[in-house]
Amino acid sequence: MKTKSNSKIVEWYSAERMHDMSKKWLSELNFIKDEQQFLEELITDYTHQIINDDALSRAQDVTTALLRTTRGTQKLITALEQHENDLSLMVDGKDELEKEKKYKAEHIEFIATISSFFHDYKAVKFEIFNLVKKLMKTDKQERLLK
Repeated sequence: MKTKSNSKIVEWYSAERMHDMSKKWLSELNFIKDEQQFLEELITDYTHQIINDDALSRAQDVTTALLRTTRGTQKLITALEQHENDLSLMVDGKDELEKEKKYKAEHIEFIATISSFFHDYKAVKFEIFNLVKKLMKTDKQERLLK
């Protein structure tokens, strides 16, 4: 049911609106890409505490999830860049209705895919921050006891 309503919405999107959406997604994905490098470094910086704590299994799980989202980010960036390049068929002045319809269908898929990816990535980031927060508290308590 959502697809039908999204489909009707996208039918009314102008090429400019779809371009703006794609550019926003690309910007957010590039930011996430940088953020993922930071999160990897954060986990690396706390490796010693992870090994000494009972958090090794949890750290492995979040690291695996982070690597999965990192690969997903790059795939989405590549796909979105191609989608953005294909936008020219919407504004070239030619009536290629089937290609335009296909492009809009791809845009609908991107709406769902990007939304799902952002949701999953936020969950991974939340888990990493919770893990590091726990390790920081443990480290702080150990310093206070010394």
